[in-house]
Amino acid sequence: MKGTKADLQQELEERLRFETLLADISTRFISLPADQIDSGIEDAQRRVCECLGVDLSSLWQRSSESSGFLTLTHLHSPQEGLAFPGQINGAEMFPWQYQKMMQGEVLAFSTEDLPPEAARDRESRRYFGIKSSVSLPLSVGGGPIIGILTFSTLEVEHNWPAEIVHRLTLVGQIFSNALARKESDRKIRESEARLLLAADSAGAMLWELEMESGRLWTTDQGKIFFGFAQDSELTLDSFLRVVHPEDRVMLRRKVAETMLSGKDNRIEYRIVLPDGRTRWVLSLGRPYSSPAPHMMGVSHDITERRLFEDRILDSEARLAAAIDVAGLGFYEIGYDMRVKFFDDRLCALLGITPADEEHGREFWLSRIHPEDFPRMQDQIRRMQMEGVDRVKEEYRYLHPERGMIWLHHFSRVLERNAASRAVRNIGVIQDITERKQKEENLRQSEAALRNSQKDLRRLAGRLISVQEEELRRLSRELHDDLTQRLAVIAIEAGQLERQAETTEQALPDGSLQRISRIKEQLISVSEDVHRISRQLHPTILDDLGLVRAMGSECEALQMREKIEVVFRHENVPDRIAKDISLCLYRVVQEGLKNIVRHSGAARCEVLLQGDAESLSLAVQDEGRGFGRAELTIKGGLGLASMRERVELVRGDFAIDSRPGKGTVIHVSVPLTRGKA
Repeated sequence: MKGTKADLQQELEERLRFETLLADISTRFISLPADQIDSGIEDAQRRVCECLGVDLSSLWQRSSESSGFLTLTHLHSPQEGLAFPGQINGAEMFPWQYQKMMQGEVLAFSTEDLPPEAARDRESRRYFGIKSSVSLPLSVGGGPIIGILTFSTLEVEHNWPAEIVHRLTLVGQIFSNALARKESDRKIRESEARLLLAADSAGAMLWELEMESGRLWTTDQGKIFFGFAQDSELTLDSFLRVVHPEDRVMLRRKVAETMLSGKDNRIEYRIVLPDGRTRWVLSLGRPYSSPAPHMMGVSHDITERRLFEDRILDSEARLAAAIDVAGLGFYEIGYDMRVKFFDDRLCALLGITPADEEHGREFWLSRIHPEDFPRMQDQIRRMQMEGVDRVKEEYRYLHPERGMIWLHHFSRVLERNAASRAVRNIGVIQDITERKQKEENLRQSEAALRNSQKDLRRLAGRLISVQEEELRRLSRELHDDLTQRLAVIAIEAGQLERQAETTEQALPDGSLQRISRIKEQLISVSEDVHRISRQLHPTILDDLGLVRAMGSECEALQMREKIEVVFRHENVPDRIAKDISLCLYRVVQEGLKNIVRHSGAARCEVLLQGDAESLSLAVQDEGRGFGRAELTIKGGLGLASMRERVELVRGDFAIDSRPGKGTVIHVSVPLTRGKA
């Protein structure tokens, strides 16, 4: 009897201890933070196992409602060396028990007491060394099973009274609610993270304002944008301090109006950042009460948009000014070529009165110049029917008051129907009469200038011809008259010198030497006259041809100026027109003269080449050269004369020179007069 009372007393104490444990676990999980739920469950598993004297507690959660896989998420096992897989297929390893669990049944049994249909379950339990256990299905509010909680013994069989099983069911409900709260908290955090990520990606700044306290919350991106520290506590007043002074009163009034009206509001305002920059902000706010009055919303940086809008306004203003300056008139024509819009400037430009505006297109067509109308009609057809989207034309127009004027017309197709027919056209027309008149005046001036240039070229050619004729006459007189007379005097001086040498009569001292010097000077003068005569008109050019004349000129310069002159010629035809030969000879003469005067070169080359159609001449030195600006400033009559001579025989003349790199004169002359 005594032993019975002791056993009863012990049972009552154990029950009391277990009830106290349940109360403590329940109390703790009521306020347990979500991030401590996992550790709280495992600690509760340990305490329950120690209180009941069982070896093992495991909590398995379902991977999904349609899958039989269970994942081990919480485990208490005081014995070392026990190996449990992280995931099992409960429907395969424990098919009988898994089916019972999914039906919401609580199972308390020994492994060896399982019914015959649970043979697979018995084998699996023996494999893990489970002697007896309580298995509790976990669910929230009678919903789907989310997992299984087990308490098991590994060494000995255990008696599972109904009261204990009932109390363990309460533990399972506590764990189920805690896991559901943890999952809900996870989903909330993920939702908030996705919301913040979406807001950050969109450049949006979320905020919430508590009206009574004035406390203001905003995202990290919002604090960075508005210039606040990450750990700062914001209020409406502290926020208003960064708002532009001209916008503060308006913003505070808009907030008050939003709370009074209970309607969403949209506010655009400026802020001034710590570095002095001004930014534009768009805030969308929505009032709500929960239970205190709040306002939540989102803000966007719209500075670029405002700047773009300002640029558009400026652009439109400039466009309007340009339209006014250019005198452009706009129109729009819709389906079946009906006029949708003619602006006032276009009506004035075409002479369309308000009475004619409805039929403005027909009015315009009827006054296109008859000679230009077929071309305009063809362009309209191509736009309407053939897929041409843009047309630009200039034509004459018979204005009812001003008479004939010129118009520049640009038209564009904006829309076509399924049959590719134009159903919406826009266009712009400009009066270009003044420009056309200037172009006509310019054409007349250019024609007159071309005629004058032709006259000047003919005159220059005539002058050069007259000059050459005069030079030929002077050369002939010098050669035929003066040179011969000088030669006669030189001969007489020579005879006088010989007589003086043979006479027996004494002569004054030095007379013989003076006679000899006079003879030598006469010979020198005769040679100079001969050279001048040759330069005035080279008879050798007429007698021996261009190649011999150029070679002779180069040899004479080399002997006279002590400059090495290399003359080369290739494929030069035997017969060359006199004017071409004279032109090329004069170019060589003038070119060599310029080398002596200006280049400072000790060597130069003259190359004359021919082919079936043309002759090419190059006069090249390795002297000091000159720049284009120097050529413009110092270009003399010599270069102009060479160029003019070459152009008279329809040739090309060019000079290639650089300072320190020498100079090359290029000439190309066609042998056939019909080819320039």
